[in-house]
Amino acid sequence: ARAMDYYSPELSSLTLEKMRESVRDLPQRFHREVNELLDDCAQTLLSCKPAGLDFKQARIQPPAQPFLEQDAKIRSFLSRYLESDVEIKPKDVVLRLSFYWSEFTSSLEYVANPESREFFTTFQAHPSGGILRITCSDASEMLKPCYDDYQQVVAFSATLKPFDYYGRLSGLDPVTTQTEEFKSPFNPALRKLMIIPQISTKFAQRERQAPRIAEVISRVVALKPGNYFAFFPSFAFMDQVLSHFSAPEGFQVLRQERDMRAAQTQAVIETLRAQERPTLVFAVQGGVFSEGVDYPGDTVIGAFVVGPPLPVFDLEQEEKRKYYDQTY
Repeated sequence: ARAMDYYSPELSSLTLEKMRESVRDLPQRFHREVNELLDDCAQTLLSCKPAGLDFKQARIQPPAQPFLEQDAKIRSFLSRYLESDVEIKPKDVVLRLSFYWSEFTSSLEYVANPESREFFTTFQAHPSGGILRITCSDASEMLKPCYDDYQQVVAFSATLKPFDYYGRLSGLDPVTTQTEEFKSPFNPALRKLMIIPQISTKFAQRERQAPRIAEVISRVVALKPGNYFAFFPSFAFMDQVLSHFSAPEGFQVLRQERDMRAAQTQAVIETLRAQERPTLVFAVQGGVFSEGVDYPGDTVIGAFVVGPPLPVFDLEQEEKRKYYDQTY
């Protein structure tokens, strides 16, 4: 999924518009030219919008040439900009625009190749303009050459079954790949797994079910005070439940923020390790607290998994599904 995301860049008219706010930080002599570049970028992006597309998503075939020509303009200006005596500051808008645009245009070669069924392009119309996105459904062909740099590769994960499928998806050669499965070292007798079927986490019922979910979490953690996580499929769902939540006496409640810095994340983990008072952390599935972190001993004694993190049902997911039905 991360490799696919790497090859799935997008251009947003809203992002381009926000860059204008940083233009005023540049020396006055560059203002007009950078604003003109942003105008041209926005026009090139909107030229891909299909006629009659309002607030919807559609699969399109983007004309590569206008984007490549605009990329050449940006690169030409960037060369002159860097050769001038301007002081390059952090988050420089010219560098950001150049990288943002070139990241997209470099992926256009994959879309333009008629044999590349792994890629498709969509346009999502918005009141502020739109989003043009290249989606990579399968990065295995791009990953294959990466293994040539190594004599041996050990690939491991908790989720690699079926082996043949994930091996192919990871770009590994099925002929030379050996597989092995290892049982969990944790004693299953020490694990208590509870399922609560009376509560639905379906998208259409979340608003109605949020108070019940909040009540269940509160009642369960009160039975055995300690540190817990409550993991949700999205920040929106998490906030819905949190608005109804009343912490049991003695508990403190922490929450994962959308753009948490490393120091903030570490501060939450240190709070759990200190175990000074029972703590409940509201967080999202697939985030910084739910993967690749060890909580030894009583650092965390339980976790609520509130529904599976299923992808949104939209055109992009449907196009991916078609590809996987045909290929795998």
